[in-house]
Amino acid sequence: MEKTIFETERIPFKERCKKDIKIKIFAFLFFASIPIFSSSEFNIISILFILFFLFVFLFITYNESKEFVYKIEFENEKINIFGSNFDNDWIEIFEIKKVNIQIRKHVSKTGSVIGYTIIFKSGKKKITINRLYNWNNFDLHQIFTEFKKIKGEKIIIDEKSLIDGIKKKAEDEDEWEQ
Repeated sequence: MEKTIFETERIPFKERCKKDIKIKIFAFLFFASIPIFSSSEFNIISILFILFFLFVFLFITYNESKEFVYKIEFENEKINIFGSNFDNDWIEIFEIKKVNIQIRKHVSKTGSVIGYTIIFKSGKKKITINRLYNWNNFDLHQIFTEFKKIKGEKIIIDEKSLIDGIKKKAEDEDEWEQ
């Protein structure tokens, strides 16, 4: 069997944090403005409220940005996942028969699709791809279908609707390759 490789841009840890924090800064500004505009007095509780939300947003950003997957290889019943933890590279090698795959759709509060993530789960390890929505949707579609084909599993109805959603998003964003 030939080696199939899917790859995305490698992003350093600082850049991943910057990209992720841009999204959360608007939410932080909203929550920080609540105590400022809701009372006539600006007291220590208001300051603690703001600092609490700042800590929560920074902690979430740190957690979501520390691990990053930039390359996936399918080769001879194995899947090789290349990533970095902070800026230290790592490789995880799994037998495809011992790994499960899931697709998750992330939607905004208005109901529009923000993006999709793919999760590989083995006995003790769980690896998420596309946390920062930097993978091409066409590649996500191909990764999922290639995994199912190699493992010999059929795509069930729930997965089919998610795969169709990825395909539609890829077509809408001119990422689909024939």
